[in-house]
Amino acid sequence: MLSEQQPVKRTRMRSEERRALILQRARHVFANSTYADASTGELARESEVTEPMLYKHFGSKKGLFLAVLSECSQQFLSTLQQRFARRAEQDVLDALTHIVDEYNAAMTDDPETQRVLFQAVNEASDPEVAQCISRHNRKVYLLIRQLVERAQESGYLEPTINLDAATWGYMSMILALQYGLMLNLSGEIAKVQEEMGRVWLRGLLTPES
Repeated sequence: MLSEQQPVKRTRMRSEERRALILQRARHVFANSTYADASTGELARESEVTEPMLYKHFGSKKGLFLAVLSECSQQFLSTLQQRFARRAEQDVLDALTHIVDEYNAAMTDDPETQRVLFQAVNEASDPEVAQCISRHNRKVYLLIRQLVERAQESGYLEPTINLDAATWGYMSMILALQYGLMLNLSGEIAKVQEEMGRVWLRGLLTPES
């Protein structure tokens, strides 16, 4: 006599696993919509949870967006740091020359993160979103400043150069790239982005470098 087949029991997800799934699915929704158009109903359906469950984990749609934004920022900064480090390990001047190239490559490798960050810029009238974007850009700034400081300590850059001013020069290129991508001008910037880095670096170098 054949034994009756027992129904397979579904394993209940742990809270942290459920939260991670919601973040993953919400990231996709925010990246392919606008913040205003992404409803809590859609976010819940894509995450395979109820709206009350969504609120339980994140409090509100804005709370979920801030959590997604924070995660995207951390992942992007980790990728960018690795890219800078690989170049600087061989040649810090080469790393400075290709800062904009590496930033652009990091964005291209993860288009969803790029779109979420752009959504955040559009929502920057909200103080909490603006603070998150400001914190993100500040960390990008610090990664670049470390390279500039290392080049100066190695004797490649003029010792009298203000490190903050030099770093903000590179940041201005990155912000121009971001603006260009938002306005579909990235093709024009891509043609000159490496030369932008070369021109700026030439103004920072010591005569012997």
